[in-house]
Amino acid sequence: MRGPAVVVRCRDASSPWLREIRAGMEEEGVPLVVEEVSAGDALVLAYAAACQSTLDVGIGVADEVCVHHAKRPAGSPALTGPLSRARVLGHNAARMVVGIPLK
Repeated sequence: MRGPAVVVRCRDASSPWLREIRAGMEEEGVPLVVEEVSAGDALVLAYAAACQSTLDVGIGVADEVCVHHAKRPAGSPALTGPLSRARVLGHNAARMVVGIPLK
């Protein structure tokens, strides 16, 4: 069984954007687990990740970064942004878990 963590689903686990997400989450003290998948857009990946996360928060990385919460409707992510904002979106995903205001 997996410990408490945000799940990040991406198509390329060596992506520099994934490093940025990881850095943002680590700065907030929230663990993450990375799952590499072969297909899917950021929204689909994020919702699936949120449903798998023991913390109910998931991130999808494709052509953009999407942060989702398992209790939100599948087509209604909490946050979405360009890859260049990956670190801030990582921070905000962690902040959703901790329950503090988003950046």
